[in-house]
Amino acid sequence: MDRRSWLWRRKSSEKSPGETESSGSVSSLSERFSDDHEASRASPNTASPNFGRSPEVSSRTDNVEVNETVKILTEKLSAALSNVSAKEELVKQHAKVTEEAVSGWEKAENEVVLLKQQLEAAFQKNSALEDRIGHLDGALKECVRELRQSREEQEEKIRDAIINNSCDWESQKLELESGMSELRTQLEAAKAEALLSVDHDFRSKLEQFEKENSVLKLELVAQAKDLQMLILERDLSIQAAETASKQHLESIKKINKIESECRRLQSMGRRMSAVNDQKVPSSVCLESLTDSQSDCGERLHAVDQEASRSDSWANALIVELDQFKNEKSSTRDLANSIDIELMDDFLEMERLVGLPETENGSSTGPSKAQTDALHRQLTELEAKIEMLESENTELEVALADTRKQLELSTHQLTLAEIKLTELQRQLDFADKSKQLAMIEVVDAEERRKIVESQLELAQSEVKKFSEKIYLLELNSEKEKAMYVAVAAKLEAAETTINDLESQLQSAVQEARKLHDKVGILEREVEEKTILSSELEVVKKELELELETSNVKAKAMSANFTGKVETLEIARNAIESQLELSQLEVRELQDKVRVLQREIEEERASVVVFASKCRDLEDELSKRKQEIELHQTAFSNGDLKMKQDKERVIAAGKLAECQKTINSLNRHLQLLATLDDFMIENEMPELGCDSAASAEGSLVLNGKNGGSSPSLIPSSSSSFYEIARHLSRNRINGQIEN
Repeated sequence: MDRRSWLWRRKSSEKSPGETESSGSVSSLSERFSDDHEASRASPNTASPNFGRSPEVSSRTDNVEVNETVKILTEKLSAALSNVSAKEELVKQHAKVTEEAVSGWEKAENEVVLLKQQLEAAFQKNSALEDRIGHLDGALKECVRELRQSREEQEEKIRDAIINNSCDWESQKLELESGMSELRTQLEAAKAEALLSVDHDFRSKLEQFEKENSVLKLELVAQAKDLQMLILERDLSIQAAETASKQHLESIKKINKIESECRRLQSMGRRMSAVNDQKVPSSVCLESLTDSQSDCGERLHAVDQEASRSDSWANALIVELDQFKNEKSSTRDLANSIDIELMDDFLEMERLVGLPETENGSSTGPSKAQTDALHRQLTELEAKIEMLESENTELEVALADTRKQLELSTHQLTLAEIKLTELQRQLDFADKSKQLAMIEVVDAEERRKIVESQLELAQSEVKKFSEKIYLLELNSEKEKAMYVAVAAKLEAAETTINDLESQLQSAVQEARKLHDKVGILEREVEEKTILSSELEVVKKELELELETSNVKAKAMSANFTGKVETLEIARNAIESQLELSQLEVRELQDKVRVLQREIEEERASVVVFASKCRDLEDELSKRKQEIELHQTAFSNGDLKMKQDKERVIAAGKLAECQKTINSLNRHLQLLATLDDFMIENEMPELGCDSAASAEGSLVLNGKNGGSSPSLIPSSSSSFYEIARHLSRNRINGQIEN
């Protein structure tokens, strides 16, 4: 026991100072326990003489010590067993976590391999595309060079054709100048004739328009006078009708009054006939009655005459208006005087009727002859009244006729107004035509001036052309020989132009084909760039997953190391394997570094590839301007499809992860059963050498303890690295297989 404790102490002293400080409390406890155990062992040797001296006391002390040690050992055994069971559970959990981490590492490595393969394929395609682009650039340069050559040849041919055409034009100018001279002579003659004819025509038209204007003006004046006369006649007829209607009403009123007076007189006559005693009326009364009756008759006759006069006067007013104005005042005076006299007569009749009967009784009554005369006068008055009524009816008929005539006159006035409007329109039209004629005359004069200026210019040009013709005639003989040679050259140039046009068409077709090919290649390059960007995104996601899995593996390995320590400390045979595993871990670290270098190289190659793609995009940006809108729409659709595909792939990966987790759970359950079986086999050994195992566990816990003397192992750096490298070794072995 001393040797073992010293060895473990030496190992603990070789550890770091931080670990020694953290495990000081547990080591002190283990040292105390070992000292007590040594003392208990040494106690029988030292107590042997006492035993010889007092066997009862020694047996009692031995029994007490044995019982105490048995109790302590049983307590420690129970605590150790509980710790072992807890540690086994933790080991199982950590084994599950490590297996999950290992499966995640394997999947990540598989995905990295696939991504590498995809990157290599993309690089190969990009290299092929670059080769194609180089070939296409060379072909385009050749096409441009051919086009430039064809343009230069066409320009030379065009220059030759221009020279030839200039010669032809000069010859044609000579012919045209000769024709121009003839045409100018004809123009001068035609202009003189045209001026004479135009002046004569315009003068005749102007005279006609002036005559028509004067006639229309006279007609307008006459129509205006007629209109004024018609308006006056209409006003006078309206006034005559009004006066006739007034007189008719007045005559009706007078007739009514006369009828009432006649009735009174009849009643008075009846009274006079009934009175037989009064036979002889007074002479004064009879004279007054006869005078009043005669006056009434005369006045009625005057009224009839006035009514007949008013009828004839109304008819005459339509023809003679001036007489009506003079007679109007006199008729009004007569009517007023007649009304006054009639009123006086009526007053006298009333006065006579209103005389008292005493006076009538005193006066001598009239005779029957006088009464008969009165009756006759009354009948005459009634006849006159009937005559007046008939005359009134005639006056009404005459009024109706005058109204009809008024309507006819108004109709004639409307017709006259319509004629006036038509005449006004005709006058306006005549004025417009006159203005147009004047404008045409002005235009004709301007044209004449322009023609004269053109004639002057033509004469000056004729002089110039005559001088040029003289010079051209001198050079015409020289140019005739040149013309023949130029015609031959023109024919040859036309043939070459036709050939060049055919070549141009073929070159244009080839250029279109090349443009189509370039567009297809650009689309392929864009698709490859999109794929490379997607691969980079996937790679970044995988790197993030790797980092998270590393963190999880570190956490899981931190928990797993304590359990591994307890198992490896319990099994001292694993120490040699740990040393070998350290060597393997170093190899794995080297491999990991190599892999990291490869990843960095791949990243650098991806950056170079991205720079190349950018350069290609900059070169092809001018050609992509018309196609970018369509490609963006298609690329959006492709991105959506790819996102859907990635989601489906992620769902499949999740299903695979769940399957692997289930399989790892099954393996862990099997391992747990095997560990239980091994623990059951090791329990007798622990029972035989319980003190040694307890001491070893305490010493180990004191050596590796992290926080408290609860006998739970803490995470150390060496075991953590060993577990991590073991998991990586497994992953690399699976990748190599």
